[in-house]
Amino acid sequence: MIVGWIISIAAFVLVPFRRPPAEARSWLLVFLGLPWVALVAYGLIGRPYFSAERKARIERLPELFDRILSSIEDFWPEPQLSGDNKAVESLARGIGGFPATVGNNISMLNQYEPAYNALIADIDAARHHVHLEFYIFRDDRIGSLIVEALERATKRGVVCRVLVDALGSYGSLRKLKRRLRSVGVEAHDILPLRRRLRSSRVDLRNHRKIAVIDGTVGYTGSQNIWDPTEHSRRVNKDLLLRIEGPAVSQLQAIFALDWYLETFAELISADLFPQPPNSEGGSTQIVATGPENAEVGVDLIFAQAMYNAAEEIVITTPYFIPNDAMISAIKAAALSGVRVCLITPERSDHRLVGLAQQSYYSELMAAGLEIYLHSPEFLHAKHFRVDHEVSIVGTSNMDVRSFELNAEIDLISFDAGFAEELRQIEHQLLASCNRLDLETWTQRSLPSKVAQNTARLMADLI
Repeated sequence: MIVGWIISIAAFVLVPFRRPPAEARSWLLVFLGLPWVALVAYGLIGRPYFSAERKARIERLPELFDRILSSIEDFWPEPQLSGDNKAVESLARGIGGFPATVGNNISMLNQYEPAYNALIADIDAARHHVHLEFYIFRDDRIGSLIVEALERATKRGVVCRVLVDALGSYGSLRKLKRRLRSVGVEAHDILPLRRRLRSSRVDLRNHRKIAVIDGTVGYTGSQNIWDPTEHSRRVNKDLLLRIEGPAVSQLQAIFALDWYLETFAELISADLFPQPPNSEGGSTQIVATGPENAEVGVDLIFAQAMYNAAEEIVITTPYFIPNDAMISAIKAAALSGVRVCLITPERSDHRLVGLAQQSYYSELMAAGLEIYLHSPEFLHAKHFRVDHEVSIVGTSNMDVRSFELNAEIDLISFDAGFAEELRQIEHQLLASCNRLDLETWTQRSLPSKVAQNTARLMADLI
C-alpha cells in the first residue's frame, strides 16, 4: 500500500514532463488505480526513447538528408500555389523537408488485386533497382507473388532491397527474410525485436509503405503486401498510389534514410535519383513524420488544411482518435458552415481502439460532424480531402499513434483533378455506408457508454 502511494506520487512528478496534458492525465489515472501495472507499462511504452546507438544514427540523418537534397533539388520544379495552399505546403516543408513539385502523374489504385498486379508489372519491368519498404510483408499468397517478381528481377541483374517492420510482419518475418535472401534480395527488418528492450520503446514502429522502381516509378498509400483474407478473414479496402515524376525522388530519399538507419549503408549514387522527364502532371509533396521528431506530426498539417476549408472536409480513416488540435479544427470548420464528414469502419479490428473511437462520436456529431460507417469490408484506406484541391493520401491514421509514435509517409496533392478523383472514391465508399444518427446514438445502452468512456481514458496511450 505504502509502496503503491510512493509510485503514484513519483508519477505525479515525472509523468507530466514534456508530455501533452491529456496523455499525462491518462497515465496518472492508471498510476492511481493500478500503480504496479502502470510502472511496468510505463517502463515499456512510457516514453518514445531510442538506444544510444540508434540516437547516434538518427543524429547523422540531417547531414545525409542534406547531401541527398543538394543532389536532386534542381530536379524539382515548384508550382505556383494559392495563399491557403501555400500555407499547407510551407508547413509540410517545415515538417518533412520536401517542397511541393509540379509534373507528377499519379494513378489511384483502390482495388486490392489490381494494385499489387501493377506493382508486380513494374518490378518485372525494372532494369536497375527495386526498393520496397512495408509495415506488413507476409509470406502468403500475395507475398509469394511479390517475392517471385523480385526473384525474376535479381536474375536479370536488378538490385533489390527490402525493409520490413519487425512487429508488423511478426510471425513470418524469419521465413520471409530467409526466402528473400535465398533469391538474392537484400532484406532487413526495421527495429528488430531481438534487440527491443535495449534499443527502443516496444511500440515505436515504422508504418510506411514505399516502393521505388529504377528511381522513376514510386508507390505509397495504405496497402501492405499481404492477403488480409488469409489472416483476418475480412477483405480490406485500401488505396495505393502509383507515381511518376519528381515526387518519386522524395520517396527514394525517405527509403535511403530508413535504409541507413538499419544498415549504416548510404544510398546516394546518382543512378538511384535519375532526373525525371518534363511532364504536365500535378503538384505533389511528400511528407514523412515519425518519433525521431515527435514534437511535430502530420496532425499539424491536417489542422492547417481544415482551418483553410471553405466548403467540405472528408476524412477517411480506419482509426479515429483525434487529439485536441483535431477536435478544435473539426469543430471550428463545422461551426463555420463547412460540411465535415468522417468515413470509418462500422466494426474496428481492434476492440479497445474501436471503443475509444466511439466515445468521440456524440461530442463531434453535436458540433456538426457527419459520421458514415462502412461495411462489410474493413476500410483500411487513409485519405483526407479539403474542398477541391488539397488532398492527403498515405499511411497516417487520424490518431495519436500516427501523430507521435509511428514513422509515417503521406502524399499531399494540390491538384484539382486528383481531388476530384478522390471525391469519386469517397462516393463509392459512401454507397456502402450507413450514416450514424445522433439521436439514435445517444440512446445506446449504459454499459456501452461506460465501456467507451473508459476506453477513452486510455485513448492517448493506445
